Amino acid sequence: MKPILPRPRLENLIGSRLAKYPVVAVLGARQTGKTYLAKRFASRPENHFDLENSYQAQALTENALTILGSLEGTVVIDEVQELPSIFPALRVLADREPTVARFVISGSVSPRIIQGISESLAGRIATLEIGGFDLDETGTENWERLWLRGGHPPSFLDDTDEGSMEWRANYLERLFGRDLRIWSNLSLHPAQTRKLMTLITDCTGRAWNHSAAAKLLELDVKTIQRYVDILDAAYLIRLLPPLEVNIRKRLRKAPTMHVRDSGIAHAMLAIQSRQRLEIHPRMGQTWESFCIDQIIRMTETRPEYCYTFSLQSSSEIDLILDRPDGRFGFEIKTSENSRPNVSDRNLVQSLGLTALHQVRRGSGLLDLGDGLFSTGIEAIPKVCAEIRGES
Repeated sequence: MKPILPRPRLENLIGSRLAKYPVVAVLGARQTGKTYLAKRFASRPENHFDLENSYQAQALTENALTILGSLEGTVVIDEVQELPSIFPALRVLADREPTVARFVISGSVSPRIIQGISESLAGRIATLEIGGFDLDETGTENWERLWLRGGHPPSFLDDTDEGSMEWRANYLERLFGRDLRIWSNLSLHPAQTRKLMTLITDCTGRAWNHSAAAKLLELDVKTIQRYVDILDAAYLIRLLPPLEVNIRKRLRKAPTMHVRDSGIAHAMLAIQSRQRLEIHPRMGQTWESFCIDQIIRMTETRPEYCYTFSLQSSSEIDLILDRPDGRFGFEIKTSENSRPNVSDRNLVQSLGLTALHQVRRGSGLLDLGDGLFSTGIEAIPKVCAEIRGES
């Protein structure tokens, strides 16, 4: 099933980066529409290469400079992590004067790609991280479906909840049984990987501790840490570090764990229907992770600017975007009738927040004064557009 929903903002981002850089890397989890987006930029059919195609991978392994050097326009290379040796060739081609061709590369595992970028393409490449569909693309009226099924195009677009769940189950089976073992070169059994991901899903939206996880799973702490790093690198999870500020209160220093795609979280929790989701004990946590992922992606905020904030006194802000153009806070609420308290107003001032949004289900954007807003999920795309500098 193709991701048939238009994604103009992402296409514009790729296009604007191509105008400035000879190489653009489109990174993200598997099956989030990277190939569909990148392929649209190929100047002609022969300018598209899929490195999971053994014939094309072998040809570029043996003669990348000659093959790619003969092409003009925009060249697209998918699943570039399968052939790390291609990066030196891309450096040579990117340095040609005049610029004969530009390259869009895509990949699903960041360490191999980032290493190639840092060693061969520094200063020549722009990166763009994408996920599945967001509320801008699905329409805000479809937020419940997007929350339940997640943003992977085949999952979101399936005709039934049953079909969507089946797709996600197959996705996870391949991920645990094949992909993660190939990408990581570690020997953890698929059943152990699934067990770790189950624990992570159970902890989504909560503080994460490697040592506690290692004890529960009866594994070495370093093994847990390596696998968490791999899951993060595969764009499956997100660890939000605490924002460290100089205030006279005790801060909680543990990062917060989030499963990036709510549909994947719901597959791990065996939640297929909206009715089951509403009564599940982890409903509030998957709602929080869903909102955080949507906000980070729609504001186009770089990972190093994303934090959580929590005090020992229980005051907390689920997401802080500490951007160069301002510091924005988001508290995620499951109730549609939540209201700020005195500590919320104090945090706006003590943290120097441009705004603090209490994100709830529903619609509407209410200005509560003192930089506080009650913001329905349907208003989040508009808020995100304003944060990224669009009216």
